[in-house]
Amino acid sequence: MKLRLTTWNLEWLGQLLQGKTRTIPSRSKTVTSAAGKALQRLQKGRIAEEIRLIGPDILCIQEGPSVKRVGLLDDFCGTELDGEYVVIKRSASDKTGYQVSGSQGIWFLVSKRRLDLLRPMLLPIPKWREATEFESRFDPGKPGEHGETWPINHPYFKPDKRQPDPEDEEGDPPPRDLGDREHYHYRHPQVLVCQFGGRRVDFIGVHMKSKFSGEDYEAAAKARRDIAAENRAPTKKEAETIARAEQKAVEARIKLSTEAVDIRYYIDNRFRNEPYPAIFLMGDMNDGIGKEIFERKYLFHDLVSNLQGDVFFARRFLNHGLFDYRIDDPANYRWTVRFQDAWEPYRPAEILLDHIMFTQPVVGSDAFENSPVRVPPEAGRVDHAAHVAVNTAFDNADDHTSDHRPVSVDFEIADGLV
Repeated sequence: MKLRLTTWNLEWLGQLLQGKTRTIPSRSKTVTSAAGKALQRLQKGRIAEEIRLIGPDILCIQEGPSVKRVGLLDDFCGTELDGEYVVIKRSASDKTGYQVSGSQGIWFLVSKRRLDLLRPMLLPIPKWREATEFESRFDPGKPGEHGETWPINHPYFKPDKRQPDPEDEEGDPPPRDLGDREHYHYRHPQVLVCQFGGRRVDFIGVHMKSKFSGEDYEAAAKARRDIAAENRAPTKKEAETIARAEQKAVEARIKLSTEAVDIRYYIDNRFRNEPYPAIFLMGDMNDGIGKEIFERKYLFHDLVSNLQGDVFFARRFLNHGLFDYRIDDPANYRWTVRFQDAWEPYRPAEILLDHIMFTQPVVGSDAFENSPVRVPPEAGRVDHAAHVAVNTAFDNADDHTSDHRPVSVDFEIADGLV
């Protein structure tokens, strides 16, 4: 039996479901015009149609409603999706909650007809922190470095500024007394735990934001373009503007890298407690503007490499769902967004931000010997066909279902477990 796993960043879905324009809350306005309301009805209907065309059994959504507004997603599933999908939520007894700040939630939708098979639940956040604390013990006799927060070091320390700043007013509040040398998950990864014949499978949903906004880079990007076009040295003001932006970008990537390390700690702990854990990691993994130039000049690594792990520990290395996707096609379809890079405007606009990866025990012809599920060859894809078909309904290219395209991976269930 085959099941389908899909990840999709649904651009500001929470704002759409509130009847507001799809942008950050501080700029979002209630839609009042007849034309605007008609467009939003069309967008919701086409999003539902795209989900139906893909047909996921498990759908991980990023940029869904905030924790406080999850009822809007319940309503969407009931009306637009005709009750075919159920939002997996935490029980009332889960006092720690989701630990997702801001107005963009990470949610799992499960096909209603698969609930009995999957028996889905969300891993309590304290179980995650217990795992990461254990894996980050480096000093004998002392607790691990990671927990609710963890230490970071910036290349240039600014003691008068507290980081990170909340993006908006919604969601869980940030931890108290968070200083410049601490970081945490602004949107904590959500782990959907399913059971197949008494065997556990983890589906980790993440939304790793670049933390590097237009306010941080637009002026510097313009200065870089002007300097290049005029073939001259930067002015003192331009040099300072560019330096500030580069500092901000490197700080943002350091934070992202430590988030990736925290996720790896959780995965490594699963290997510590089980020889052949079945784990899927998925979501929007956004390195940010100027990805390549900052890696060349400062970091020499990317976010996905951090998450995949060290090939030296090959058994724990994560396979990528798009590794063998259209591998013989001379055209490149391994992309999920078209974003023109303001920092390096001449690089291709097609970027792969959305990923599905999985552990070694779920691949290979002998996977069922140790795992209840198996990912066969060429099982992953970017759902270009469904996205293009559904979005032909819009007059304006910007009035789409989402600026991201979904990614899917099919996996098989061992005989006798269904």
